Amino acid sequence: TIESTTMHATSSSLLLACPTGSRVASSRRAPRHARVRAAAASSTSSSPARLEGEALEAYMARMAEDLTHLFDEQGIDRDLYESDVSFEDPLTKYDNIDGYLFNIGMLKNVFTPTYTMHAIEQTGDWELSTRWTMEMNLPEFPFVWRPKLTFTGTSVMGINPATMKVRTHFDTWDAIDTQGFFLKSRSPEGVREVFQQIFDFTKQPDLETPRYQVLRRYAAYEVREYLPFLVAETRTAAEGASRAAAGGMTGGGDGSNFNPFGVLAGYIFGRSNQTGEKMPMTTPVFTSPGTMQFVLPSKYTDPSQVPPPKDGVPVRVEKVRGGVYAALRFSGVATDAAASDAEARLLDLMDRDGLTRATGAASSLAQYNDPATPPPQRRNDVMVRLEGFDRSKLDPPEGIRSLARS
Repeated sequence: TIESTTMHATSSSLLLACPTGSRVASSRRAPRHARVRAAAASSTSSSPARLEGEALEAYMARMAEDLTHLFDEQGIDRDLYESDVSFEDPLTKYDNIDGYLFNIGMLKNVFTPTYTMHAIEQTGDWELSTRWTMEMNLPEFPFVWRPKLTFTGTSVMGINPATMKVRTHFDTWDAIDTQGFFLKSRSPEGVREVFQQIFDFTKQPDLETPRYQVLRRYAAYEVREYLPFLVAETRTAAEGASRAAAGGMTGGGDGSNFNPFGVLAGYIFGRSNQTGEKMPMTTPVFTSPGTMQFVLPSKYTDPSQVPPPKDGVPVRVEKVRGGVYAALRFSGVATDAAASDAEARLLDLMDRDGLTRATGAASSLAQYNDPATPPPQRRNDVMVRLEGFDRSKLDPPEGIRSLARS
């Protein structure tokens, strides 16, 4: 079952606001741009040893605001960058601002990207780093299977003390180990990651699904933050079973005639709720030991808004408050053995990466497709609720600062 944790997002949008407070501080003493310009002017005569105080606060605030325009019509402010700024990520490398802006324009026009910054911090005397998520949609032709690309990572920006402009910009991806432009690093990891995402043929039906933001995309799994949603819930045929997978959805195999999928379907299609209201299908179906859940449409925000089940119908409506989950995707028929294997792999990866499973939280299996979907195209996720995950932690790869400065 999907369980509940506190959600940090406060708006209906999945674009999470850049953290405030100690990460990006603001000042009421003077306009941000004026204080940045004043700091730059004073630095031309004798550059301080470190960007700090009000000048640091103003610079971080200005950069954070500017990056919200990365892919919109306004665009970023080129005056924040040196004309010969060095930009590098796992796929591209440019040595001037025009090349960097060309890359941004290409991404905007071809992939309709969405950029979310989670944090900005000072990581060196004249260095700022950000943590972000970027999502991109490929054009429908020739990509008729409509793949969606997701990247998470950090940007390390070196600042010229004399001009207060960015002179180096180095991007990392969480999904790869060897960072830097692939022709320079001689590593195919970045290219391979892109092609793996493009040619992921698992399908998600064109149905409403719980909204989430990917906070980390690693090579084998994701960390997601879900917005709250409602579910209709019933018991599974096998109470206490290790996993209710595809073959167990209808209660077959244990001698029981109880059909949890049919019970929930009858409720949402109006046959077994008290008002007869028909609700649209959603995805996925969540199962965990002893429980099956259907996601309810997002127009319902409180259980009191949902028609109650008829007397004797074993369905209850619960609110999932959202939270942070580790999720590992796999294709094929989600047998109990396949789901258990995916769960074991996910738990091993979480242990390797220092992630903490929420106390008492059962793993969940999310199945997105109907039985008519060919097994290679079926999307299944094993999910584990986390606790203590800091979504704004930079968490850069080891040695990245020396790489960014090379």
